[in-house]
Amino acid sequence: MKPHILFFITLLFPVFSYTQTIYTWEDDQGVLHLSDSTNGKKGGKTVKTITLPDHFAEAPAPSFESLPNNDRPSEEKGKATTKPEPLSLSFQSPQHDQTIRSNQGHINITANSNRKLLVGEHFQLILNNATYSAPNTTGKWQLKNIDRGSHTISIQAFRDGKLIASSMSITVHLHRASVK
Repeated sequence: MKPHILFFITLLFPVFSYTQTIYTWEDDQGVLHLSDSTNGKKGGKTVKTITLPDHFAEAPAPSFESLPNNDRPSEEKGKATTKPEPLSLSFQSPQHDQTIRSNQGHINITANSNRKLLVGEHFQLILNNATYSAPNTTGKWQLKNIDRGSHTISIQAFRDGKLIASSMSITVHLHRASVK
């Protein structure tokens, strides 16, 4: 029972310390005294009041300095932003009509592009005329558990949902061992 009371009192102690004013004075021997009540002058010295900071006070409003207006020279204003180079896509691997032997049905695909993708651009893999997996920005895919046979693969690039480039379609032949 006593630990619970002690715990409760220690929780309330910080609350009491926020609401108090502390008075200080120095006596004739030079000893500094602290008290929570004032009796005017103690030992011929005046009482100083120390008020604890208000932790719930609002912060002052921020003040901002006005920055000098740095107008750019007219030459820079006249320059038009250069459009990015048109994107072209090709396959690094696999090659067209390549035979891939994988009993697990794995096909690794890597795309090449003539430039890096810009913000908002991504690649989409097309397998057998249907999108495969989510769009990505790396240009690398690992297809898993693909059925044996011939498959057509192409890559498309999109910017903000619009088709901006497409690769040539290639055909790959996947061979998997079959159980007889």
